[in-house]
Amino acid sequence: MTMTDDDLRDLLARDASEGRGAGVTVADVDRRVRRIRRRRGAAGAALAAGLAAVVMAATAPRTVTIAPAGGPDAAAMARPSLTPGVSYLAGQRVFLDKEIETGGRVLRFPYTGISESVNVEVDCREPSYGFVWLNGRLEAQGVCGVQSDQVDHLISWIDESGRDLTGANEVAVALVPVGRVAVDGEPGAPVPALGEQEAERVVGETGEYRTRARVTIREAWLLAVAPTPINCDRDIVIRKPNGQEILSSACDRPSFPAE
Repeated sequence: MTMTDDDLRDLLARDASEGRGAGVTVADVDRRVRRIRRRRGAAGAALAAGLAAVVMAATAPRTVTIAPAGGPDAAAMARPSLTPGVSYLAGQRVFLDKEIETGGRVLRFPYTGISESVNVEVDCREPSYGFVWLNGRLEAQGVCGVQSDQVDHLISWIDESGRDLTGANEVAVALVPVGRVAVDGEPGAPVPALGEQEAERVVGETGEYRTRARVTIREAWLLAVAPTPINCDRDIVIRKPNGQEILSSACDRPSFPAE
């Protein structure tokens, strides 16, 4: 039987007029009020789901089960954390500045750095595809020089791994014609990145040829390290071993606030 606010008022009025006193108990009222609220909540949830299904999918709390009693306290898990905001800035000091006249070959450039990070730039005078290695690891790649889009592309990469690059290091650069990488691609389409072995194979199969480019290695410094409160994409629900669930402000997917 459906119970509304008006029904509840009528029930109370009728009980009072009949003078029975104990016909409607506090428990009856409480039970029927809860029933009304549940129906209202269900109707509101159905409407919200119809209007904002995508938003609910992204923001609905996620349930996680905590360890049995004796493990980490749920309140401690919910405590907000701080995440450092880290960025690097290329400096003015140049460690190495060399002309490149040969493509189809891995050219190695040892340098001694005084900064924890490094900025590597490759400026091509002819349309090319470039690869950049640092200490034997492929770190950057992409089109270089004036391409079919009539834009002069520059490869500029800064190491943001957090490793300390002061002292002796080696940058390696290899250039190949764009067609060697984008063999089956449409003209002007994005060129898919290659893995380490595939890049070495393409360079080796290209063979040496004359080209013109320049590689510049500069210092790069840590710009800022500051504890920054994180944003929450959505809250999580912590489920205790006894089945109790607690809505927590702990973040499911922490993200940096917009600058």
